[in-house]
Amino acid sequence: MPSPTVTGPVPSQAPGSASRDYPWMATMHNLAAVGYVEEEFFLDGTANRYNTAVPLGTNASVVSSGHPYRTRIIVRRPISPWKFNGTVLAEWQNVTAGYDLDAMWGASFEHIVRSGYVWVGISAQRVGVQGTPNGLKNWSTTRYGSLDVTAGGTVVDDSLSYDIYAQALQALRQPTGVRPLGKLEARRVFAIGASQSAGRLHVFINALHPLIGDPVDAYLLYIGGGLVRSDLTVPIFKLISETDVPVQVAARQPDTPLFRFWEVAGASHSGRRTVLNTRPLLARDGVAPTVGDCARPPYPRVPIQYVTNAVYDHMVRWVREGVQPPSAPPITTVGTAVQRDAYGNALGGIRLAEFAVPTALNSGANTGAAFCILYGSYIPFEQSVLDQLYPTHGGYVVPVFNQAHDTVREGYVLWQDALRTKHLAAHSIVGSGAPCSATCRAAQDLLEASYFYLYTSGADDELTHKVILAIKALARGEAAGGQAQAFAHKVVRHTLNDYVDDVQRLKAKGRLSQVSANELVNGANATLAAMP
Repeated sequence: MPSPTVTGPVPSQAPGSASRDYPWMATMHNLAAVGYVEEEFFLDGTANRYNTAVPLGTNASVVSSGHPYRTRIIVRRPISPWKFNGTVLAEWQNVTAGYDLDAMWGASFEHIVRSGYVWVGISAQRVGVQGTPNGLKNWSTTRYGSLDVTAGGTVVDDSLSYDIYAQALQALRQPTGVRPLGKLEARRVFAIGASQSAGRLHVFINALHPLIGDPVDAYLLYIGGGLVRSDLTVPIFKLISETDVPVQVAARQPDTPLFRFWEVAGASHSGRRTVLNTRPLLARDGVAPTVGDCARPPYPRVPIQYVTNAVYDHMVRWVREGVQPPSAPPITTVGTAVQRDAYGNALGGIRLAEFAVPTALNSGANTGAAFCILYGSYIPFEQSVLDQLYPTHGGYVVPVFNQAHDTVREGYVLWQDALRTKHLAAHSIVGSGAPCSATCRAAQDLLEASYFYLYTSGADDELTHKVILAIKALARGEAAGGQAQAFAHKVVRHTLNDYVDDVQRLKAKGRLSQVSANELVNGANATLAAMP
């Protein structure tokens, strides 16, 4: 596999500047605080076209060669070699929404930076690079005007994308000239992709890995992809959400020494993490998000990213030491229909504590406009149901702790993420008899956002504790009513106003970006506005 010519890092102005001379979807997180840097590079080369419409287990063939291209990669990496764990997560950028989406970075950025992974986003497809109106080239002619993955408009079917992606991997693994990873040496390169991008990788695995897959040490197909060939010599991991099960039943395959297939009950194809990561960046970069009225409230609160984090670490041990990941039970189906309990929650599958000890309907199913079919649904249980299930706080916390412990023991969740689950359960209001009103739920959404946006600020524990106090005060005031509720609202207003002041101070000190600060302030103000 030839290594392309690499140019960069490309100089950038501040994200959000009017010139748009900065990386598309430049992260809002303070990477410097955790010893990371974000850099963008341009790649130039010539790519082959392949005939990939071949039977499973058959290699593709070259149709034509010498097609010039120029694309870009975005690199988020440790600055010091001592922090680097040796593994590059090379994400095929998803373009379903009409623009490049770093779906897997947004899902797992906390684990990526705490564990020393390099994440690289690779722009390989026409829609992401040259699509109208939000392809890179159209979004910023100033920065991306020279990009072209269609060989001057002569190849518009994405048939060059496979070679472009493989050459980008080669530039990471065996660079010549400019080194996109700086002083870091990539010991392992994992090809990863979500949804549509998993579908592209599925073709890459089946038709092209024996031809151009040398830079790849393992694959992760996330919430997408079909049956994969069984004669390759590198590990393949497939992880899907409950949303994906009906269409994936036909693609279920038994585990082998080089293949794993996990399904996460209660999780959706596109979830809250995607919203938290993309919504503020789209707003900053002047792009209208895709929205639609869904039949049911969207986005289950089942953190599938915890399972994704565990998958990455399993893949490292699989490649480095030959240690196979555990198998997992499938979600229970009859035909293609997911089987459910009396509350509407799915049976079987990987069952995270947030799902197995239920406080809501968390489903992968939904209907409605736009992408609602991918968003799943979330409907909190009525207080009478919660009181029946958990008459005491301990009656909720103990089974959560036990299930979190079991998922770590079984290898589906890392201990760091299980610790978060236990912390939230211990400080929850479930089992206290106190109801959670719409205002309380707005505060719970603020709590989730606080963990996400404050992770690199160094103040996440302090500020999330304030939101937890506000949630408890709201619930206790709701239960007591009268003067007690009025006093509780006074406490909440003071607490959240103090929270807003803290966020603004973090921004002033450069520990929090304007984007992150805006999201947190807006969330706090939304909670305050919902109070009587």
